[in-house]
Amino acid sequence: MRTRLPFAVLALLCTGLLAGCSTVEGLARSATGSQGGADQSLPCPTDLTAETGAASTSTPTPRPTATLDPTVAGELRDALQAVRVLPGIANVDETTTNAPDSTPDPSCPVRPVTTNHFATTVTVSTAPDATPEQAGAVAATMSEHLAWTGVTLVLTVPAAAEHIASSVEYDGTFDQRIPPTTSTSVAQGLATLAATPHVTGLDAVVPSTMRVDYGSLTIGVDTTDEATLAAVRTVIDGTAFAHTTLHGSFGNGAKP
Repeated sequence: MRTRLPFAVLALLCTGLLAGCSTVEGLARSATGSQGGADQSLPCPTDLTAETGAASTSTPTPRPTATLDPTVAGELRDALQAVRVLPGIANVDETTTNAPDSTPDPSCPVRPVTTNHFATTVTVSTAPDATPEQAGAVAATMSEHLAWTGVTLVLTVPAAAEHIASSVEYDGTFDQRIPPTTSTSVAQGLATLAATPHVTGLDAVVPSTMRVDYGSLTIGVDTTDEATLAAVRTVIDGTAFAHTTLHGSFGNGAKP
């Protein structure tokens, strides 16, 4: 088992309002909850004002643009390249976003400390006739290259004549190896339900624990007929989603 990395990649930047400081600490490999701090060797602007008796007129140093840790960026690039050459893959897109927030430096309230939270969404579409093995290979392949929980995979199998479209989201799972048998069983369950009569919508979420039963399945059925619902439920019970929280036409409540 590889060492698990934090859920959020933190790039901690501190910016000075007078002499200014800009340090980048604890990028992708920092411990969860680690805090950045301003450079204590630099004076606080309010201290300088008190010493000189005059207001500061210095221009703050521009804050460097926060970027994803190079090691994590390289892992992500390798994962995408590996997925793009898998059989049955039609399209692969990737979006990385940053959601920074700032808090005052405890030792200098007028000097903010900015914390950057990076996250990446990988969106993959297979060919409509992709097999469950081909669809399942996507998550398993990505897990071979990544060691970061900041990645979400959204994998879609488009509709074809014999089945509706289905989608599964792997939410923050990529700090661990995902066995092909596990991801294929998820894909097989979706393929079975997508071809089940009266099923009109199909979306699943696999949580960071890789416990499929603690994820969710949103399934639509085009009738409220109890016999039909029971038949569809029987199909669900024969898949990897047998004990998963259900939504849509079926509702069995959230797990504790």
